[in-house]
Amino acid sequence: MRSIELLLDPASDAVVRTAWTALVDADLPSLGRHPSPSNAPHVTLAAGPELPVPTGFAAPVPTDVQLGGLLLFPAGPGRSVLVRAVVVDAALAAFHEAVHAVAPGGLETSLPGSWSPHVTLARRVRDEDLPRAIAALRTAPLPDSLGVAGVRHWDGETRAITPVG
Repeated sequence: MRSIELLLDPASDAVVRTAWTALVDADLPSLGRHPSPSNAPHVTLAAGPELPVPTGFAAPVPTDVQLGGLLLFPAGPGRSVLVRAVVVDAALAAFHEAVHAVAPGGLETSLPGSWSPHVTLARRVRDEDLPRAIAALRTAPLPDSLGVAGVRHWDGETRAITPVG
């Protein structure tokens, strides 16, 4: 699988990692448990098996993203992916369209009109642990917006990270 992602600026990256750590400290699933150097807080713009590395975009990279509420995505029986929603404003919508114009081949769930942008906090949280996860996240609240540092293309097969733009 390949993806094109918005990366966060250093301050926003740190605040999301603080939320990840709060989950780890509560002995819960967290992206903070993944030691890979490619594991960084991000917003996926496109995902698919054949996504090319884009060379430029017809719209500017957003300077920040606005956060919405806490969401759950299904992750198998009795488990959820815990995320903070990202609000799709005009700038983000235009950039998302521009990404797909130069990097076709995204999965349906990452295409304009079907996309649910988010920042992932934890995967495979058991339903019975959701109240503890919410309590842990309240100790490390995220701000209303996160700054964007840039864009990267990630190739899960080769583990190659390519900065874009």
